[in-house]
Amino acid sequence: MRNIGAGIIAMLCLIAIAGCTTNKSIANITTSQGKLELAVGTINDSAGTLGLGSPTLNVVTSFRNNLGNSAYQQPGFYSLTGPQGTIIASDSTNTCDELFGYGQNPVPQPPLFPVCESDSLGDILAGVPPTYSPADTNGIGYSLGFIQTGVAPVAGNYNVSTTVTVNGANVNFSANATLNSTATLPNATGVTSFVSDGAGGGTFTIGNPLRTRSKVHHHGTVLTPTEYLIVVSNSVISSVPIIVATVETTNTSATIVGSGNCLSGNGFPIPCGGNTAYVIDADYPLVEAGPPTSHSQTPTLVGPSGSADISVSPTTAINE
Repeated sequence: MRNIGAGIIAMLCLIAIAGCTTNKSIANITTSQGKLELAVGTINDSAGTLGLGSPTLNVVTSFRNNLGNSAYQQPGFYSLTGPQGTIIASDSTNTCDELFGYGQNPVPQPPLFPVCESDSLGDILAGVPPTYSPADTNGIGYSLGFIQTGVAPVAGNYNVSTTVTVNGANVNFSANATLNSTATLPNATGVTSFVSDGAGGGTFTIGNPLRTRSKVHHHGTVLTPTEYLIVVSNSVISSVPIIVATVETTNTSATIVGSGNCLSGNGFPIPCGGNTAYVIDADYPLVEAGPPTSHSQTPTLVGPSGSADISVSPTTAINE
């Protein structure tokens, strides 16, 4: 299996090198048609599911051509600055520090491939079926679009910039966003129960039902979620938990229909036996702004409050 992974890595590297020599827009369009967007908000990881704990800055980007695809094959290394100074500096030695169609490009999950540095949640988490359908052709999953900075949120103006080398010339792109409030979404409750269908699916019941829309009171901004993404992972098939299913809901329950048979030990998409699940609460179109749902060059990256905020629940053990 490791030899197969090494072969795939080598193949991808060759493709990347070939693309660098004549970097073009993926749709082979003119450079002026690339659009870079930025949104900022907060991440509430009170349970430490992402290893953060304290509230941190959430960053969401899109960088697309006029067909809604990633603007370039090699979109260049980016920098992120804010009121607190430089947050993420361009790192030409880190191939993860590039902005694709929605956040950073998801990388193949371990054990076949290395995981990118921890400043990018999108490199670690990926959207997979049934919500993200059709499944991507490389089997990795779709980027969730947001970048984990690990820094405390500070109200003020933020800027993201990147320089793309196209046919030997440098083309500069930048985008700005303002964080008006450092308010966070309430602590996410997560999965409260799971009823297996014995085939690799089942019905989830979650907490934090939708409340009133985000609004500003005289006591400050009150944020409320508008959607939930349930993430199911399995740590048995790999030393690092691998996401096996994601499902979006705007209600207190969601169902994944299995297509296997746990009597034979082949549950799909959720493997038979023990798994874990957690919920990402969001107050902006987390799923709808990204591929394969969105084909807009300039998707909406903020919710009613004008920011992009998420809250991540504790993990819950589920048995398929």
